[in-house]
Amino acid sequence: MKFRLSVIGFFFVVAVLAVQLCAQLTGDTVTVPSFLKKEKNVIEFNDADWSALFDGMVRLQNDTDTVPRVVAMVHIGDSHVQAGFLTEAVRLPLQRRFGDAGRGLVVPLKLAKTNEPRDYSVVADGSWNFSRCVGRKYSNYTPGVGGIAIVPRNGRIDLTVSTLSKTDDCAGFKKVRLFHAPVDSFPGVISEPFLVEGETLLPFLTHFSWEESVCSVHLTGEAVSKETPLAIYGASLETGESGILYHTIGNNGAFYSSYAAIPGFSEQVAALSPSLIVLSLGTNESFSTSLTRDELYKQIDTVVSSLRKDCPQAQILLTTPAECARRRVRRVNKKRRVYYTPNARVKLVRETIRSYAVEHRLACWDWYEIAGGEGSSSQWRKAGFMAYDRTHCTETGYRVQGEMLYRALMKAYQEYVDRVAQ
Repeated sequence: MKFRLSVIGFFFVVAVLAVQLCAQLTGDTVTVPSFLKKEKNVIEFNDADWSALFDGMVRLQNDTDTVPRVVAMVHIGDSHVQAGFLTEAVRLPLQRRFGDAGRGLVVPLKLAKTNEPRDYSVVADGSWNFSRCVGRKYSNYTPGVGGIAIVPRNGRIDLTVSTLSKTDDCAGFKKVRLFHAPVDSFPGVISEPFLVEGETLLPFLTHFSWEESVCSVHLTGEAVSKETPLAIYGASLETGESGILYHTIGNNGAFYSSYAAIPGFSEQVAALSPSLIVLSLGTNESFSTSLTRDELYKQIDTVVSSLRKDCPQAQILLTTPAECARRRVRRVNKKRRVYYTPNARVKLVRETIRSYAVEHRLACWDWYEIAGGEGSSSQWRKAGFMAYDRTHCTETGYRVQGEMLYRALMKAYQEYVDRVAQ
C-alpha cells in the first residue's frame, strides 16, 4: 500500500511540474484557434545571437540574487500596438514568470485626442495642445519617444498619472522616469501623494523615486517661459524590483518612416535600456500603392540602423503583418454595395521585411504565415477575431496574437536554457 501511494505521489508531482512548465510556456490568456499554423510559431533567428538577452532572463529567476535586475523590452508599432491588447498579452505572462518591474512606458494618448490602453490614465488640468507623429495637421510640436507630445497652453504643468485595474489590486510603482522636451532642469515636481523632486538624467529625461508603492502621482510645475513651451512625451512607471519591463510604443497609422522622422527617437528609446526591441509595422505600408519594395527596404533600414547605433546592447525582432483586406465598392442594380478583397500588397511587405532580416542577421517572427497566410483574413473575420474593416483585430484577436508571440519567445528561451544545460 505504501509503495502504491508513493508511486501515485510520484506521478502526481510529475503531472504538477508538467502543468507548471506548460503554464510558463503559454500565457493562458486566450484559446488559440485551430486554423493558426502553430507549427510555424517560431522565431527565425537568421544567425542573430540572443544569448545575452536569454542570460539576463535566466538571472531574473535566480532566487539568491539580492541585486535588483531588470530586462527591458520595447515594442514599437502602429494601431495594432497602440490599443495595448497585443502587448498586454505578452507583458503579463512574462512578468508572472520573470518578475514584475513595472507597467513601463505610458503615453498621454487621450490628451493627444486618440485612444490609449485601458490599464492607465493621464489626466490633465487646464487646456493642452498636442502633436502626433502621424498626420500633418498634428505637427505643431516635435513628438517624442511615444510618438506624441502634449503642451500646456498656459505653461502650467498639472498632470495626474495613474495605473488602473478592474479589481482593487492596482499596479503600484515607486519610480517614474519622465520623458519631456530637452531642458537643463525639468521645472516640475511630484506633489502628491508625496513631494518628490526629480533628478535630471538626460536633457529629455527626469527621474523621480520614493519608498512606498503608489498607484497614482500628481505632477505639477511651471514652464520657464511661454515662448518656449515644455512638451511632455510620456513616463515609465517602475516598481524598483527585479523583473521584466515591457514598454509599448504604438501610433495609429504609423509607418516605419513615421518613427524615422522623430528627432532623437532612437536616443530616447535607448534611455529605456532595452535588451529587446520588437518592430511590428508594415500594415499601413501595404495600403500605400505608390511605395516600392526598395523604398520600404530603405525605410526599414533607416529605423533599424538608428536603433542599432543608439541601442547596441539590444536585439531587434522584426515581425510581419497578417493578411488584411481592402474595402471595395460597386454598383448592383443602382445600389451601392461594399465588399472586401485580400490586400495583395501585404505579401510584398512581408517578403521585404523577411529579406531585410535575413540580410542583416536580425530575428524575424513571421506573423503573416503563423496567422494563416493567404486567405486567412476571412477566417479571422468569421471567427470574430477581426474587426468589420478587415484590417484591425478585435480585442480577442489581438490577445491571440500576443499569446502566440509570448509562446514563440518562451519556446526560443526554453530551447536556449536546455541547450546551455547540456
